[in-house]
Amino acid sequence: MSPFIAERRALKFSAVSASLFALAGLVIGLASGSITILFDSGYSLLSLVLATLSLFALQQARKPADDHYPFGRLTVEPLAVLLKGVVIALVCLVSLVSALWSLAQGGRLVTLDLALMFGAVNVVGCLLTWWWLARYARIARSSLLAAELRQWQMDTWLSAAVMLGFALTWGLTLTPYAIYARFADPVMVLIIAGYFLPMPIRMVRGALRELMFGEPLGSVRQEMVQEVADFDIADDDVRLAQVGSFLMVDIQLDKQQIHDAEEIFESVQQHCKRHNLRPITSITLVT
Repeated sequence: MSPFIAERRALKFSAVSASLFALAGLVIGLASGSITILFDSGYSLLSLVLATLSLFALQQARKPADDHYPFGRLTVEPLAVLLKGVVIALVCLVSLVSALWSLAQGGRLVTLDLALMFGAVNVVGCLLTWWWLARYARIARSSLLAAELRQWQMDTWLSAAVMLGFALTWGLTLTPYAIYARFADPVMVLIIAGYFLPMPIRMVRGALRELMFGEPLGSVRQEMVQEVADFDIADDDVRLAQVGSFLMVDIQLDKQQIHDAEEIFESVQQHCKRHNLRPITSITLVT
């Protein structure tokens, strides 16, 4: 299976899963009166919208250059990730405000049997979706799919925390402190949304780095330098920028090395192919 097909299938699967979770969460959230479940449902609905956005971004990024976009549409991928991060952060902030408002109004009662049932089913479903997407991610190295994985990772831990919170709330109703159970639902939202807020912030920061053509993180640079070291190319003569699944490579050569340009170009192409990256290679002659 090619990386492109794997990425497209993963994003479609993510969109279908998100739609199912959103619908189920909305129904049970309204029936149980839980803002925690409604928050989880809203996040699933958001995942559906963002998965659709990812599919659109993938389609646009794969389009060839034309008269209107002579360098292609390589920045579409980080733009989609940036939008995802901003929207998820806004959902977390709105949920924090809603939870604080609910606490100020004296909390709220929740139908715990429905909430516990939803929590258990949601955890299993999110975990399976996350695992399935991770399988595709090993084939397709993509910032879009990485963002999708982070979304489902967040949703899995969110669902697990919700289920645990409802279980503890149910236990609280069996104690002399049952009067405080009405505060458990908004408190859970405060804890969960506050804990996961850094994740979309990291998504936004990474997307901005790519949009500004920042050097790739991790071992990408070291591996590329090692790849061209046989051609006597110094570290300072290699410039890199990763934009989504594209790797922009600029190598500076002097006049004595120009005869190696074709071999260097082919070496870069093969290196990127092995790492499921789409190279944009340029050779700069330094006089």
